[in-house]
Amino acid sequence: MIHAAPHTVAPLLAHQALERVTLLLNHVLAAEPEAMARLKPHAGRSVRFVWDGRPAWLPAWVPAPPEARWTVDAAGLLELVPPEAALDDEGGLRVGLDGAALFDWGLSPQGAMAGSAPPMDVQGDAGFAATVAWLAQNVRWDLEDDLARVIGDKPARLLGQAGGAFVAGLRRLAATLRPA
Repeated sequence: MIHAAPHTVAPLLAHQALERVTLLLNHVLAAEPEAMARLKPHAGRSVRFVWDGRPAWLPAWVPAPPEARWTVDAAGLLELVPPEAALDDEGGLRVGLDGAALFDWGLSPQGAMAGSAPPMDVQGDAGFAATVAWLAQNVRWDLEDDLARVIGDKPARLLGQAGGAFVAGLRRLAATLRPA
């Protein structure tokens, strides 16, 4: 049996995960023609998502999420840039994400479930930054609609309600775990 050190396996797994995230992001963008139309003028530009902070409750041995880099293609979709590839950031963006603030936003009643934009620090080309901000504020994955295409409307609605109850439970748990 071959054993690999965690530090060699983690980057491979991270890239595989980012490939799946790219598929999901493009699925969501393709469902919103306005989103793709807004991205098309930025074809060839890059956007880098960098983790500037991490939740205090996350153990130190858990690696930080990897930097994610995409370029916009001519159709207004995203192409994942491999980690070893050189990237010309001229006209590109750097999006800083604070893990703790993002976690709080995800569980806050005024956060993700309320449809508010995630907390992020966007630096770079102003026009491209405005487009990314518009996407963050206006584009949402309609998971229930996607489920309905596979399992039908009623089961999808029931799963959506169960998911909402699960998130509400997570919010209550997070509220009890937060330091006063």
